[in-house]
Amino acid sequence: MWRSRYLQNQCAKTFLICFTGIDGSGKTTHARALLKFLKKNGYSCVYVWGAFRPILSYTFFASTRLFGYWKIIRKNAFTNPLEYAPKKVAKNFSWVMRLFFFIDFQIKTLLKIRLPLLLGKNIICDRYFYDLLIELELINLSSKNFVYLMLRTLPQPLITFLMDANENAINKRRNFSLKELQSKRKIFLRMGKSFNFIVINSELDYSNNQKRIQELTFANIHQSDKVVRKRS
Repeated sequence: MWRSRYLQNQCAKTFLICFTGIDGSGKTTHARALLKFLKKNGYSCVYVWGAFRPILSYTFFASTRLFGYWKIIRKNAFTNPLEYAPKKVAKNFSWVMRLFFFIDFQIKTLLKIRLPLLLGKNIICDRYFYDLLIELELINLSSKNFVYLMLRTLPQPLITFLMDANENAINKRRNFSLKELQSKRKIFLRMGKSFNFIVINSELDYSNNQKRIQELTFANIHQSDKVVRKRS
Protein backbone atom coordinates (compact mmCIF):
# COMPACT_ATOMS: atom_id res chain seq x y z
CA MET A 1 0.00 0.00 0.00
CA TRP A 2 1.24 3.47 -0.81
CA ARG A 3 2.34 5.60 2.08
CA SER A 4 2.40 9.36 2.36
CA ARG A 5 3.97 11.78 4.74
CA TYR A 6 2.11 13.91 7.20
CA LEU A 7 3.17 17.41 6.25
CA GLN A 8 4.12 19.07 9.51
CA ASN A 9 7.72 18.01 9.99
CA GLN A 10 6.52 14.67 11.32
CA CYS A 11 7.41 11.19 10.18
CA ALA A 12 4.01 9.63 9.66
CA LYS A 13 2.22 7.32 7.28
CA THR A 14 -1.06 9.17 7.09
CA PHE A 15 -2.37 12.06 5.03
CA LEU A 16 -4.79 14.95 5.22
CA ILE A 17 -6.86 15.93 2.17
CA CYS A 18 -9.01 19.05 2.25
CA PHE A 19 -11.93 20.45 0.32
CA THR A 20 -12.69 24.16 0.43
CA GLY A 21 -14.75 26.70 -1.52
CA ILE A 22 -17.92 28.74 -1.30
CA ASP A 23 -21.06 27.10 0.08
CA GLY A 24 -23.01 25.13 -2.49
CA SER A 25 -19.98 24.33 -4.65
CA GLY A 26 -20.05 20.59 -3.96
CA LYS A 27 -17.41 20.21 -1.25
CA THR A 28 -19.29 17.74 0.93
CA THR A 29 -20.51 15.58 -1.96
CA HIS A 30 -17.04 15.17 -3.44
CA ALA A 31 -15.36 14.75 -0.03
CA ARG A 32 -17.67 11.88 0.90
CA ALA A 33 -17.29 10.31 -2.55
CA LEU A 34 -13.49 10.41 -2.25
CA LEU A 35 -13.75 8.92 1.24
CA LYS A 36 -15.77 6.00 -0.10
CA PHE A 37 -13.35 5.51 -3.00
CA LEU A 38 -10.26 5.46 -0.77
CA LYS A 39 -11.85 3.02 1.66
CA LYS A 40 -12.60 0.67 -1.23
CA ASN A 41 -8.93 0.88 -2.16
CA GLY A 42 -7.76 -0.17 1.29
CA TYR A 43 -7.13 3.16 3.00
CA SER A 44 -8.28 3.74 6.56
CA CYS A 45 -10.04 7.10 6.25
CA VAL A 46 -12.41 9.25 8.27
CA TYR A 47 -14.52 12.22 7.26
CA VAL A 48 -14.08 15.42 9.28
CA TRP A 49 -16.20 18.55 9.06
CA GLY A 50 -13.46 21.08 9.66
CA ALA A 51 -15.28 24.42 9.75
CA PHE A 52 -14.73 26.78 12.67
CA ARG A 53 -17.07 26.52 15.63
CA PRO A 54 -16.67 28.39 18.95
CA ILE A 55 -15.38 26.57 22.01
CA LEU A 56 -13.61 28.94 24.41
CA SER A 57 -14.62 31.86 22.20
CA TYR A 58 -18.22 31.40 23.33
CA THR A 59 -17.21 33.74 26.15
CA PHE A 60 -16.17 36.38 23.62
CA PHE A 61 -19.40 35.94 21.68
CA ALA A 62 -21.42 36.24 24.89
CA SER A 63 -19.60 39.41 25.91
CA THR A 64 -20.01 41.14 22.57
CA ARG A 65 -23.66 40.05 22.45
CA LEU A 66 -24.30 41.85 25.74
CA PHE A 67 -22.94 45.04 24.19
CA GLY A 68 -25.16 44.60 21.14
CA TYR A 69 -22.26 44.08 18.76
CA TRP A 70 -24.11 41.22 17.03
CA LYS A 71 -27.76 40.16 17.06
CA ILE A 72 -28.43 36.72 15.58
CA ILE A 73 -26.49 33.56 14.81
CA ARG A 74 -26.31 33.04 11.06
CA LYS A 75 -27.41 29.50 10.29
CA ASN A 76 -24.71 27.49 8.49
CA ALA A 77 -22.62 30.64 8.13
CA PHE A 78 -19.99 32.63 10.00
CA THR A 79 -21.33 34.95 12.70
CA ASN A 80 -19.30 38.12 13.13
CA PRO A 81 -19.16 38.89 16.89
CA LEU A 82 -18.17 42.50 16.14
CA GLU A 83 -20.63 43.11 13.30
CA TYR A 84 -22.29 46.19 14.84
CA ALA A 85 -19.39 47.38 16.96
CA PRO A 86 -17.98 50.87 16.29
CA LYS A 87 -15.00 50.66 13.95
CA LYS A 88 -12.57 51.72 16.67
CA VAL A 89 -13.93 49.08 19.07
CA ALA A 90 -13.81 46.38 16.39
CA LYS A 91 -10.21 47.27 15.57
CA ASN A 92 -9.12 47.31 19.22
CA PHE A 93 -10.79 44.00 20.10
CA SER A 94 -10.15 42.11 16.87
CA TRP A 95 -6.87 40.70 18.23
CA VAL A 96 -8.74 39.24 21.22
CA MET A 97 -11.22 37.62 18.85
CA ARG A 98 -8.44 36.17 16.69
CA LEU A 99 -6.68 34.82 19.80
CA PHE A 100 -9.84 32.97 20.86
CA PHE A 101 -10.33 31.69 17.31
CA PHE A 102 -6.73 30.50 17.16
CA ILE A 103 -7.02 28.57 20.43
CA ASP A 104 -10.38 27.07 19.43
CA PHE A 105 -9.04 25.87 16.10
CA GLN A 106 -6.03 24.33 17.80
CA ILE A 107 -8.32 22.41 20.16
CA LYS A 108 -10.54 21.20 17.34
CA THR A 109 -7.58 20.25 15.18
CA LEU A 110 -5.97 18.30 18.01
CA LEU A 111 -9.11 16.23 18.59
CA LYS A 112 -10.40 15.87 15.03
CA ILE A 113 -7.22 15.80 12.94
CA ARG A 114 -3.92 15.44 14.80
CA LEU A 115 -4.91 12.53 17.03
CA PRO A 116 -6.64 10.51 14.27
CA LEU A 117 -3.59 11.02 12.03
CA LEU A 118 -1.28 9.81 14.80
CA LEU A 119 -3.55 6.80 15.30
CA GLY A 120 -3.18 5.82 11.65
CA LYS A 121 -6.33 7.35 10.20
CA ASN A 122 -6.24 9.35 6.96
CA ILE A 123 -8.41 12.46 7.04
CA ILE A 124 -10.79 13.78 4.39
CA CYS A 125 -11.53 17.27 5.68
CA ASP A 126 -14.63 19.14 4.50
CA ARG A 127 -13.65 22.78 5.08
CA TYR A 128 -10.58 23.85 7.05
CA PHE A 129 -8.92 26.94 8.48
CA TYR A 130 -8.82 28.43 4.98
CA ASP A 131 -12.57 29.04 5.25
CA LEU A 132 -12.07 30.97 8.50
CA LEU A 133 -9.34 33.09 6.89
CA ILE A 134 -11.78 33.95 4.10
CA GLU A 135 -14.47 35.04 6.56
CA LEU A 136 -12.09 37.25 8.53
CA GLU A 137 -10.77 38.88 5.38
CA LEU A 138 -14.33 39.59 4.24
CA ILE A 139 -15.06 41.55 7.42
CA ASN A 140 -11.61 43.20 7.41
CA LEU A 141 -10.61 41.66 10.76
CA SER A 142 -7.80 39.40 9.61
CA SER A 143 -4.09 40.02 10.07
CA LYS A 144 -0.85 38.79 8.52
CA ASN A 145 0.33 37.45 11.86
CA PHE A 146 -2.85 35.43 12.33
CA VAL A 147 -2.56 33.91 8.86
CA TYR A 148 1.10 33.11 9.48
CA LEU A 149 0.38 31.42 12.82
CA MET A 150 -2.42 29.32 11.36
CA LEU A 151 -0.24 28.20 8.48
CA ARG A 152 2.74 27.42 10.70
CA THR A 153 0.97 25.59 13.53
CA LEU A 154 -1.80 23.58 11.86
CA PRO A 155 -1.31 20.33 9.90
CA GLN A 156 -0.83 21.10 6.23
CA PRO A 157 -2.86 19.03 3.73
CA LEU A 158 -1.25 16.69 1.26
CA ILE A 159 -3.60 18.24 -1.29
CA THR A 160 -6.42 20.80 -1.13
CA PHE A 161 -9.24 20.89 -3.65
CA LEU A 162 -10.91 24.25 -4.23
CA MET A 163 -14.43 23.65 -5.46
CA ASP A 164 -15.30 26.58 -7.70
CA ALA A 165 -18.58 27.61 -9.29
CA ASN A 166 -20.15 30.71 -10.78
CA GLU A 167 -21.80 32.89 -8.12
CA ASN A 168 -25.05 33.09 -10.08
CA ALA A 169 -25.32 29.30 -10.21
CA ILE A 170 -24.67 29.07 -6.46
CA ASN A 171 -27.15 31.84 -5.73
CA LYS A 172 -29.93 29.83 -7.37
CA ARG A 173 -29.33 26.95 -4.93
CA ARG A 174 -28.44 28.89 -1.79
CA ASN A 175 -30.10 31.95 -0.30
CA PHE A 176 -26.95 34.06 0.00
CA SER A 177 -26.20 37.59 -1.09
CA LEU A 178 -24.83 37.63 -4.62
CA LYS A 179 -22.36 40.33 -3.62
CA GLU A 180 -21.11 38.21 -0.71
CA LEU A 181 -20.71 35.17 -2.97
CA GLN A 182 -18.77 37.21 -5.51
CA SER A 183 -16.45 38.54 -2.81
CA LYS A 184 -15.88 35.09 -1.32
CA ARG A 185 -15.18 33.50 -4.68
CA LYS A 186 -12.69 36.20 -5.57
CA ILE A 187 -10.79 35.70 -2.31
CA PHE A 188 -10.91 31.90 -2.60
CA LEU A 189 -9.42 32.00 -6.10
CA ARG A 190 -6.70 34.40 -4.97
CA MET A 191 -5.93 32.16 -1.99
CA GLY A 192 -5.92 29.13 -4.29
CA LYS A 193 -3.10 30.63 -6.32
CA SER A 194 -1.09 31.47 -3.20
CA PHE A 195 -1.51 28.05 -1.58
CA ASN A 196 -1.47 25.92 -4.76
CA PHE A 197 -4.99 24.55 -4.41
CA ILE A 198 -6.31 22.29 -7.15
CA VAL A 199 -9.26 24.16 -8.64
CA ILE A 200 -12.22 21.99 -9.64
CA ASN A 201 -14.98 23.57 -11.72
CA SER A 202 -18.05 22.07 -10.06
CA GLU A 203 -20.28 23.22 -12.92
CA LEU A 204 -18.71 20.51 -15.08
CA ASP A 205 -19.79 16.87 -15.10
CA TYR A 206 -19.79 15.41 -11.58
CA SER A 207 -18.40 12.00 -12.56
CA ASN A 208 -15.52 13.51 -14.51
CA ASN A 209 -14.70 15.85 -11.64
CA GLN A 210 -14.70 13.02 -9.12
CA LYS A 211 -12.49 10.91 -11.40
CA ARG A 212 -10.02 13.79 -11.65
CA ILE A 213 -10.05 14.22 -7.86
CA GLN A 214 -9.35 10.51 -7.39
CA GLU A 215 -6.51 10.51 -9.93
CA LEU A 216 -4.87 13.62 -8.43
CA THR A 217 -5.21 12.18 -4.94
CA PHE A 218 -3.49 8.94 -5.93
CA ALA A 219 -0.77 10.89 -7.78
CA ASN A 220 -0.02 12.99 -4.68
CA ILE A 221 -0.04 9.97 -2.37
CA HIS A 222 2.36 8.18 -4.71
CA GLN A 223 4.64 11.20 -4.98
CA SER A 224 4.67 11.69 -1.23
CA ASP A 225 5.48 8.01 -0.76
CA LYS A 226 8.55 8.44 -2.95
CA VAL A 227 9.72 11.37 -0.81
CA VAL A 228 9.32 9.33 2.40
CA ARG A 229 11.22 6.36 0.94
CA LYS A 230 13.99 8.63 -0.35
CA ARG A 231 14.42 10.25 3.07
CA SER A 232 14.43 6.91 4.83
